[in-house]
Amino acid sequence: MIAVLFDLDGTLTDSKPGILNSVKYALEKTHHPIPDEKTLQLFIGPPLLHSFKEHCHMTDQEADETYSFFHERYISKGMFENEPYPHIKEMLSSFRQGKAYIGVATAKPEVEAIEILKHYDLAPMIDIIKGAHPKEGVVEKYDILQSALNAFQAMTDGGKKKITRYYMVGDRKYDIEAAKRLQCRALAVTYGYGFPEELEAAKPDYMCHSPEDILLNVAVDGLL
Repeated sequence: MIAVLFDLDGTLTDSKPGILNSVKYALEKTHHPIPDEKTLQLFIGPPLLHSFKEHCHMTDQEADETYSFFHERYISKGMFENEPYPHIKEMLSSFRQGKAYIGVATAKPEVEAIEILKHYDLAPMIDIIKGAHPKEGVVEKYDILQSALNAFQAMTDGGKKKITRYYMVGDRKYDIEAAKRLQCRALAVTYGYGFPEELEAAKPDYMCHSPEDILLNVAVDGLL
């Protein structure tokens, strides 16, 4: 058996409008300059508190205040300025038919990730959903992916079909780096928000240009 884990933003769903509209709203509320569009795209994927500090040069206190305004708009509106990429449901269905386990490991707060996946009817096809828990200090992709792998281990412990290979699919270097540290096969998607040079530098095992590519590469590598 194999398990295929996916990032959410930029991999399963196109969440760019909701995230960036909410980032702009938060920056306006806190009277910070809005970065150019290329820099704004870097906000999608990593923890937002880090992005506010890195790209807007905020202190911890300023980043916390700005994030609270982001969250205010995102929960009320931005969360659903979002939609699955074409053929995502078909890809997940094919993995299910191939008897693969499916997981999500996202830096988005877990409660929000679950709500989005339910809203777009993707949750029924996913075995494990793990996201950030800021109050518990779980915000980095490495920790979130480790939590998902632990959950799969617990789910299959003692079962007849154990997981022999894990895959992590994502659109940013953070996904690839975490996958490699945790001995997962790393698949980078080029249709998301990561820039080509960023993904190439992270050295994924496979570069995928579409959901069909993800399915094909995993099928060949994992003999699905």
